[in-house]
Formats: sequence, structure tokens, C-alpha cells
Amino acid sequence: MTHPINLTDGKADAKWYWRRGFTEGAYYILLNPNLINGWQNPVLMKPLIIYAHPDVAGHCSLIRDEVLSQLGEKKIAYDFVDLYKEQFDPVLHENELYTAGNRDVSPQAKRYQELIAGTDKIIFIYPVWWNSTPAILKGFFDKVLTSGFAFKFRKSGIPVAFLTGKKAALFVTSGSPTLFYKLFLGDRGVKVVARDTLGFCGIKAREFHVGSARKVKKSHNEQSRGMAAKGLRYLRL
Repeated sequence: MTHPINLTDGKADAKWYWRRGFTEGAYYILLNPNLINGWQNPVLMKPLIIYAHPDVAGHCSLIRDEVLSQLGEKKIAYDFVDLYKEQFDPVLHENELYTAGNRDVSPQAKRYQELIAGTDKIIFIYPVWWNSTPAILKGFFDKVLTSGFAFKFRKSGIPVAFLTGKKAALFVTSGSPTLFYKLFLGDRGVKVVARDTLGFCGIKAREFHVGSARKVKKSHNEQSRGMAAKGLRYLRL
């Protein structure tokens, strides 16, 4: 695994942007530091894959298999995390509640932090459940993207993103057709990850959505193949 020489310390000059979340009617402050202390060698970095779905055959497993297959064909090494198989504990315990001044980070979460720090390309594969992420993925964000690692607040209360320079591809499945999901359900299962979570920490993310994912059909094999290729192209893999 290749690690960055060091992470930004949040003291870099920065530009401030206001972006309005029209769906929620809220305003978001996004910080993009334009100076990074240290560097990372993209040639040596392995992409990181975070898989958040039970070990059953389905649309997420199709996408997972296609992503792994295409990376293998290109002889690209990668790190793979299956949150269910690794029995990740998504509960944020009292000793881990950094907003209350508690700073414990579990060994498992520390390993995930090291994997994130050591890459500039991240792949998330997960289903939309109740217009949100699976609980195990929400817990992953709560316990891994901690203050001091992924971001910090200045004394003014303005957030500083620490994970700039990274990109993420979000492979997402939903039972609803893609058009219905985006127009009528607001694409909230993706926005909460791409904008409100990863974007807050400085990671640029793009969605690759598979809709009508209620029953696996033969046509979904080709669809998954094309979706995986698009996502890898976005990450320049």
C-alpha cells in the first residue's frame, strides 16, 4: 500500500464557494484548498473499492464482479473492502464520539483510513434502501471520515476539507427506474454521499446508477459491463 507523504494541514490558502441545495432548501459551504502540503504518486496508488451489500447474488454483485474483472484485464492492482464479510461494526460508540471530545478510532476504522489516505481513486458499490444508504455504509462514514482525518472546523466554524485531490465513482442500484428515482425521489440516496459526505471532505464523486433493479435479468449483465466501464473511465483506470 502506498501512503501520501503527508496530508494537507488545512492551513493552505483557500477559495470559498456557496452552493445552494435546492432540494433541501439549504445552503452549503464548500472549501477547496488550492495548496496541498505534500504529494501523492498516482502511478503507485491502488484504487480502493468499498462494497456495501450482503453476500447474495444481485445487481450490486454483478457490478462488483464487472469492476473486478475489468481491473484484472487491465492488470490494475486494487484494495477491496467488503463491509459485510469483514463484519464491520457500524455503531458509533460513546468512546468514538469525536463531537463530544472522544477520540478513539477502532483498529478496523484506522485501517480503512489508511486505505483512503493511500489512494486517489475510490469506488463505492451499494444499493439505495429507503432512499438512503445501507446502515453499514452510513456507519462507515461516521466512524472513518472523522474530524482530524477527513476534515476539521476552524475556530470560525468554517470546515476545512482534508481529502482533496481524490475522486470517487458511486455505483448505485435502486428498485425504482432511474428517471423516477432522480426526478421524483430527488436522488437523495446519492446526494447524501456524493455531496453532503464525500464532497464535504473534498472528494469529487460521480454517480453511475442502475435503476429497475428488482430482478436480475440477462440484459443486466451487459448493463453492468457498460456501467463498470464508464465508472472506470471516469477514474481514468
